[in-house]
Amino acid sequence: MSEPQIPDRTQQEALVDLLESIALEETALAHILNAEGEKIQAVAGQLAEQLINPEEAIEQQDAISKTLRMPIKKQMLLQFKLEDVLDALEVTPPEPPVEVQTNTGTVTALVDGISVSDSADAFYNTEVNES
Repeated sequence: MSEPQIPDRTQQEALVDLLESIALEETALAHILNAEGEKIQAVAGQLAEQLINPEEAIEQQDAISKTLRMPIKKQMLLQFKLEDVLDALEVTPPEPPVEVQTNTGTVTALVDGISVSDSADAFYNTEVNES
């Protein structure tokens, strides 16, 4: 058996992949919950029409209840996963936009009747306010 190929991803891309996987799992859980809800409606309809007796309805409800435990547990785990991803996104915020500023300083001096000048540039970054 060969090892799985893990693509090179930046941290940001990996976090986006995790968010997408959470969304897909949430969709799958929604389908399960919807199917179980339809079962409940069917059992209620059969009971109302007296197609099944109350004991059979209770058995069906117990089976549905057991089935619903898995998505509920999974939902809790997905919530933890989502919180961890959101925390990681806060730890690595995108760099704010910056502009490079330049200052030029020039000095002129008179030494023994000779004029001497020199200048130097200083570079620094400033954040850009996007308003």
